[in-house]
Amino acid sequence: MNTYIEVTNGAKTNYFYAFVEFKESMLVLSSFQGLNQSVVKKINLDEITGLVKDTYWGGQRISFSHQGTIYQFFECGPAVVDYLQENLFV
Repeated sequence: MNTYIEVTNGAKTNYFYAFVEFKESMLVLSSFQGLNQSVVKKINLDEITGLVKDTYWGGQRISFSHQGTIYQFFECGPAVVDYLQENLFV
C-alpha cells in the first residue's frame, strides 16, 4: 500500500510518499524518489509506542513513536488506514 508519511525527529520533519508493508514482525517503509536515494526503514512492531488513530483535516491518520521518532500515516487512497489498523492494533 502507498501513502504519505510525516516523520518527525526532534526539530526535523520529512515527508515521504512510501510503500508500506508488514513482513513478519516488522513494518517496512520504502520510498523511491526518482533519481534520489531510496529510503527504507524497518520498524519492529514490538518497539512501537503511543499508537493513535484520529482524524486530521477530514481524513484518517495513524500515528506512533519509535525510538524517539514520530511517524504519521495519512489516509491516501482506499483502505490504507484500514490495512495499517488491522496490522498495528492487535
